[in-house]
Amino acid sequence: MTTEADRLTALARYAVLDTLPENAFDRVTRIAARLFNAPIALVTLVDQDRQWFKACFGLDLHQTDRSVSFCAYTIQSDGVMVILDATRDPLFEHNPLVTSAPHIRFYAGAPLITPDGFRLGSLCVIDQRPRDHFPDADRALLTDLAQSVVSELELRFTQRTLTQEAQANARLLRCVQDAQALSEALLGVSQLTTLDLPAVETASFALPMIAQSARVDCAALLRLDDRMTALTHWTGGAAGEAFLAALPRELPRGEGVAWQVADRDAPHYVQDYARHDGASTTVAQAGADALAWVPLGSFCGARYVAAYALVGADRVWSARQRKLLEASAGIVRQAMRNRHQRDVPVPVH
Repeated sequence: MTTEADRLTALARYAVLDTLPENAFDRVTRIAARLFNAPIALVTLVDQDRQWFKACFGLDLHQTDRSVSFCAYTIQSDGVMVILDATRDPLFEHNPLVTSAPHIRFYAGAPLITPDGFRLGSLCVIDQRPRDHFPDADRALLTDLAQSVVSELELRFTQRTLTQEAQANARLLRCVQDAQALSEALLGVSQLTTLDLPAVETASFALPMIAQSARVDCAALLRLDDRMTALTHWTGGAAGEAFLAALPRELPRGEGVAWQVADRDAPHYVQDYARHDGASTTVAQAGADALAWVPLGSFCGARYVAAYALVGADRVWSARQRKLLEASAGIVRQAMRNRHQRDVPVPVH
């Protein structure tokens, strides 16, 4: 047995309340008004505390309280509710919609019944004059028009569902593509580290590979000893080149965030770099908004950090970018450590 809560849930599923007028629904009210020679025709939806008009012909209202709504009674059955003269009906004779504007006398409403049996509201026609009858043929015709309203609601629900499914599939495809790109980038970096290269050259060759896959604007390999020096760099376009051109080639010891990253030996990501504690004024003025530093380890008395930049306002680091930068740094760090251990002579006793 369905409840009022179930009915309201079904109504919410159509996401139609408080939406803008639409010609498909307005057209039905125009047709209904003409067919039944009625000055007013409405497509109503009965919410928890109100009846709201999705389409309204001949009445300058958008909603009324549910407590005075005729349609709140219409949705209590599957058939057409007809009130020939509201002033003579004990249920409505004192209703403010009868005793004052719009002075309802005649009312005929067919419930909007969904395929799963929920009554959302009604298609109704209203007159300010009472009538003697509303024949069965008219009831059947009003029911058919009400069903056309439900068909429009179903069509919009289906379209929205298909759109949501398409968007979900697109997001899934992007996730798969990102995962594939991440795997390919890490494989490329891993293959590079198998070459017989000095430790710093391994990092230098890996940097462009990582930066391109991460879609950053600028990247640099930093060496930190008595000062911070950019050993090599990569740019991905005009924005990155302009940023790089404005950067100093060296910074004194302790100036900039890279020193803090090297000391903690942990990656660090910054949004709105200019406001970050420890930011270099020179770097901030160059225009980068989001910066990242990923430590690569210490070798021969120097520490190495890979730095990456996203240039422009409101740039943010995505989870994919972070995963790529950190995973690739782990591969490069291990390769540099292995090569360093091979190159350091073993003491002879």
